[in-house]
Amino acid sequence: MKIPLHLLLAAISALVPATVASAAPGTEAGHHSAGFYGISRHGDGRWWVVVPDGSTTFLRGVDHANWNGHWCEALGTNPYRDEMQKRFNGDRAAWEEETIARLKAWGFNALGAGCSKELRGRGLAHCEFLAMGEKFCRKGAEFEIGHFQGIPGTALPNVFHPEWPAFCDARAEQLCAPQKDDASLFGYFFDNELDWRCRGSTATGVFDAVARLPETHPARRALDDFLVSAGKTAATAEEADKTEFLRLVARRYFETVAKAIRRHDPNHLLLGCRFAGGGGNQAVWEEAGRFCDAVTFNIYPWADLDRGVVYTGRTSGRTVADYFAERHAWTGRPLMITEWSFPALDAGLPCSGGAGQRFRTQAERVEATELFARTMLSLPFMIGYDYFMWVDEPALGISAKFPENSNYGLVNERGEPYGALTAMFARLHPQSAAIHAEGAMPCDIAGSGGAHGIGEPLHAAAVPVAGPPACGAPAEFTRDGAGYTLRTASGLVLSGRVGGADFFDSVVADGLDCGRFTAMAFHRTWQDIGRVTDVQWDAGRNSLRVTGEGRDDGMAFRIVCDIRAVPDRPWFVCDLVRLENIGSETFPDAFALLRQYAPWATDAARPDAPRTAPNVWKEPSGAAWFRVADGAWCGAATSAPTVRHFVYWISPDGKPHPDAGFTPPDGPLHLAPGDSWEPRGAAWMVCGAGTGAMAGWRAFLDTVPQ
Repeated sequence: MKIPLHLLLAAISALVPATVASAAPGTEAGHHSAGFYGISRHGDGRWWVVVPDGSTTFLRGVDHANWNGHWCEALGTNPYRDEMQKRFNGDRAAWEEETIARLKAWGFNALGAGCSKELRGRGLAHCEFLAMGEKFCRKGAEFEIGHFQGIPGTALPNVFHPEWPAFCDARAEQLCAPQKDDASLFGYFFDNELDWRCRGSTATGVFDAVARLPETHPARRALDDFLVSAGKTAATAEEADKTEFLRLVARRYFETVAKAIRRHDPNHLLLGCRFAGGGGNQAVWEEAGRFCDAVTFNIYPWADLDRGVVYTGRTSGRTVADYFAERHAWTGRPLMITEWSFPALDAGLPCSGGAGQRFRTQAERVEATELFARTMLSLPFMIGYDYFMWVDEPALGISAKFPENSNYGLVNERGEPYGALTAMFARLHPQSAAIHAEGAMPCDIAGSGGAHGIGEPLHAAAVPVAGPPACGAPAEFTRDGAGYTLRTASGLVLSGRVGGADFFDSVVADGLDCGRFTAMAFHRTWQDIGRVTDVQWDAGRNSLRVTGEGRDDGMAFRIVCDIRAVPDRPWFVCDLVRLENIGSETFPDAFALLRQYAPWATDAARPDAPRTAPNVWKEPSGAAWFRVADGAWCGAATSAPTVRHFVYWISPDGKPHPDAGFTPPDGPLHLAPGDSWEPRGAAWMVCGAGTGAMAGWRAFLDTVPQ
């Protein structure tokens, strides 16, 4: 019988003697200075937060409990702050009293990142956010590695810059020294969601990004020295070499920041850098464990309400319990979730921007939230979580660079609590210590029948099949030299050209011009096919096979897809047949993307444009472009288990990005030269168009097979 990893780790941890020490960070079983918050591991292997009075607890925080709420670029103001100004007649003290009272009534005992400083010292623990790496990146190009854009997930400091140690020390002196005697301070977040992959592979992305820097850049000089010492060059370096360079970057980051903090504050906890999504290379996590008291990360998982189990993602098949246990094993340190949430569509917000699984109703949202909270409370190596977050985001989004607009809040922009959600927390949180001590997972309690189930599916699939939907609408294929056309009596016309840059230069659905359709691959960068190399019509299968190739230096790939018409609709199915590496370098983390454009795609940048919500429970993955003038839409959806992400968005430079990505559900796709990935019917999407704005789009989704 296979023992789940989280249970095996709990058994091993129970054999380790419990200690409460105050030695160098990362070397003891727990860090605790008398009279301050600390952490300790008990004899049963369970980790706990030590309160200044010596008792123990599980930390339960909330992010961004802030008088200002969120800025809205489209409105030019902070909507929540404006509402609070009216409600409290500008009396911030009254708002502070109400907010603290609410948090305590709902069972929270901590303030997470981004909370108003005026809320501190009122009976809740708080954390200090240092932004060491982000602030260093803001100094200029020589101070960063990668592609810092001023938003989460884009910063990685140049830890080889000669000013890095002095910068960290000065910032620790400024922010940490004044708080070293504050008993209500829990600890320090070094940063938030640094880019430990530099938009590439988790193992090689940082190396590759530094190798592309000018030779005079301090990080590039450090890389050249590293290669010389290893007897390698950038061309001969293997993945193991690149990972060791990544480890060196991580070690210099964590060690420098940890030592700077400890010089100015020996009393409080070192809480790491809030990794994004629990991802990243094992080497980075191991270095975090060497220098942090606890390792923090943000994650937006997938709650299966039918089974009462939480997975890392929609199609990952991997439970968060086992996934987190693996990271605990890497670090040897307790873990803390610093962002997590589940928006619902019935709050009236688009919920199109921002991470996470969505639900149709607040009732489902509450069920998912409780399921994840109980799961975290049950794990022996977890010491706390910070719920994301206090107040909803603006319906018009925060900004063009950061267009989040989702129902993450405990309260709405009018300051009204989501009653069912806050009542659940008020009921659950007083039980948190008992749940953590007992350690029984929700699925163990609920049983395989799923006490967390929601009953019947929200809608039935029109074509209940496991693979691509049944197709076969009579289609007419014509070829005129390089040009080719596929048309159906239902009004679909697909036109392309061998040698052209897209699978189809033109897609017309019942007279509606839907633009072009093509494919892309990702290795260390996103690369469109540059040329259609072949088309083959199979009259017996009523299917058109299209082959395209793309090249970028050593990166070269071939994508093969089958195109079939949908019966009685001006729609088609694109089935990914094969992704091939035809270049000279290995793709360590590859995936394929099917790309659907529309002439009105840039309408998505308008604040009045309808927006699709991704990752909705009981709904296929999909996204659409909407034409604001008349509500026409052009979109696609899939229930394939291989979908990596599915979102259509506009970048700050105004370019449309229809990102429908596919990769194996069991882990990264590694393709050596000559290798190929054949999902065999497991990577397909239905492309459609119509009218009726969001209502028409939702009707389309109801036809996509589950």
